[in-house]
Amino acid sequence: MNKTQASQRSRRQILRLIKEKKQISRAELAKLTGLTRPTVSSIVAEFVENEMILESGKGESCGGKRPIILELNKDACYAVGIDLGDDYLIRGALCDFCGNIVADRELEYVNEFENILGVLEQLITELVGGIEREKVRGVGIAVSGIVDAQSNEVVNSSTLDIEKRQLAKRLSQRSGFRVILENRPNAAALAETQFGAGKDFNNLVYITSGRGVGAGVVINGKIFRGSFGTAGEIGEIRIPLLENGSLSSFCLEDLTRASAIKQRAEKAKGCKLRFSEIVEAYYNDDQAINAIMDENATYMGYAAQIIADLLNPEAIILGGRAVELGDKYLKAFREHFESGLAKALVGGLTEVKFSQYGQIGVAVGGAAVVIELVMDLKV
Repeated sequence: MNKTQASQRSRRQILRLIKEKKQISRAELAKLTGLTRPTVSSIVAEFVENEMILESGKGESCGGKRPIILELNKDACYAVGIDLGDDYLIRGALCDFCGNIVADRELEYVNEFENILGVLEQLITELVGGIEREKVRGVGIAVSGIVDAQSNEVVNSSTLDIEKRQLAKRLSQRSGFRVILENRPNAAALAETQFGAGKDFNNLVYITSGRGVGAGVVINGKIFRGSFGTAGEIGEIRIPLLENGSLSSFCLEDLTRASAIKQRAEKAKGCKLRFSEIVEAYYNDDQAINAIMDENATYMGYAAQIIADLLNPEAIILGGRAVELGDKYLKAFREHFESGLAKALVGGLTEVKFSQYGQIGVAVGGAAVVIELVMDLKV
């Protein structure tokens, strides 16, 4: 590692510690990093000058002068996050440097590339509003599909007209902002890791269900994409089922996505139902709906067992439509999940939690992708 690389590493280390600790002194930074106090003071002075961090007051003295407390400047920069995966709406959020949602919007769209491009441009314009453009470090778009991180391109999407259409390049040209693509579960997992229910864990798996089923895997605080970018595609896991005395297997996604739940519920109740009505029936202990949801929890718990037995994460975080189903569903999922989970000889058991965010979580994940690049001093 040369001198420049070492300097960048030290700057990233200090910035991340300030973010993690929320408030910290120069002396504590020196102690935690092993850097000399003059080196820490020099790096801190640079960050204060460019307004990435603030001197927010004085801490308690342990003898001598009271230390000056440092924290991230939430207004130092902003990031736009967009969720491109819903059937009818594109959701967006503007987040500050600390991941707080400053503004959010949703716009209807038609699944045709030029319309998607135009709606995305409009959404970005509305979200940015009166923010100084130079403070907006980029736009992170969480998409339904497989993303090649190297080329920043959607290489496969079975649901949206964005495959190999140079979405990031075209939108960047039209909006004037850097655009980074990520798949939806990965983006949502990053949001939970950075700001949400997973911020106390280094290793977790975020599982989402709704239009599709997928997972975002976080290892040592970083998204794990696998060798070819398809890590977390759990919707393809085969579930063995007996049908008419014969053993068959079905894709997890085909059995558990929202449309499958809706189809089964309508068949059971003999009428058309909105998903919100199915959720209400579940809350009201409708026996037919209870059976459908318990079966769903069984399948999802089975898939989560496989992931957890392979990766042994600290936490499984459930997002997407599962959050709407509440604690009743969480309890059922946890029971099925833990029934086949490898038990550690020492330490704890993988925790199961709901996402901290509702439907806006994936958009926050898009913003988190950009903020992560800022923390790495890459934008």
